Amino acid sequence: MDPSEEIARLASSDYFESQKAAWTLVNIGASAVEPLLLVLHQAENDPTRYRAAWALGKIGSVQAISGLGQALLEDPSEVVREWSAAALEAVGDSSAVPYLVSAVTSDPCGDVQLRAAVSLMGLNASEALQNLLKSPNRRTRGYAITALARMQHADSFHMVSELLNDPDPEVRRRAAAFMGELAIPDGDLLLQPLLEDGSFAVREEAVKALGRIRTGSACSLVVAALKDRDPEVRLLAVTTLGEMGDPMALDPLIEVLFGEDREDIRAWAAWSLGELNLPNAVKPLQRACQCCPPGVREKAADSLREIYGLSVEIGEENKM
Repeated sequence: MDPSEEIARLASSDYFESQKAAWTLVNIGASAVEPLLLVLHQAENDPTRYRAAWALGKIGSVQAISGLGQALLEDPSEVVREWSAAALEAVGDSSAVPYLVSAVTSDPCGDVQLRAAVSLMGLNASEALQNLLKSPNRRTRGYAITALARMQHADSFHMVSELLNDPDPEVRRRAAAFMGELAIPDGDLLLQPLLEDGSFAVREEAVKALGRIRTGSACSLVVAALKDRDPEVRLLAVTTLGEMGDPMALDPLIEVLFGEDREDIRAWAAWSLGELNLPNAVKPLQRACQCCPPGVREKAADSLREIYGLSVEIGEENKM
């Protein structure tokens, strides 16, 4: 089938018309590759070029890799570069890796860098991603960490652990997320210094990661985060302890429940005590139903009803 008519329709201003043409070109297959590459490099309209990139990815011919790689590195449109990265992944050949590495390293747009990193992940290019961990570009290092985490690439554990000390807080945050994604027990103590990090986002990610690792030492570190200077980190620590379900969290959560922290933090401490599902949590929760602020009383009652199956009367006043 001659693709020329559909190539002309690809430039239509009517979205549905141009999209239908793109699908028809995909169905035409190999004979549409060269005309689509011409469109990708010569069409003036950005949507026409990115539809050409999309169609080339769907066709999946290795003949398109060089042209898609050129578009990824040179097209003035960020959207076209993103679609070119996606198309290179869809083609599924390792010869696309150098183009994607160049984009992750040097593209001025973070979205394009990220899409190229995702494509490297899709191509299982773990060695290339590991090399990107050493990049002087902070975004490149961060995206490489995230891609390796999504790949569950345990062999990168030691390389990523070194980036827990990276000068950039976003890289440290992503390295902490890697530790949680893989939940490797050895990661718990490596995360300990991040609980004192100057960045709220890094401390928060460290707590999340420890919650996924679930070792005894990880639980102890989350308990320490109950004293964090930021209330949102303290709230996260409270809920994380409930999810971890470690009995060592009983006394620290009781302390928060009857402490002086924000009412919502104390309320979630009541719920997390219920999630521990320990007999020793019942009396503190019953007491909280009578003497704590309203939000805390209600959450304590919810714990007793929904987790322990106990009927509860909620007190009307705060009386310690």
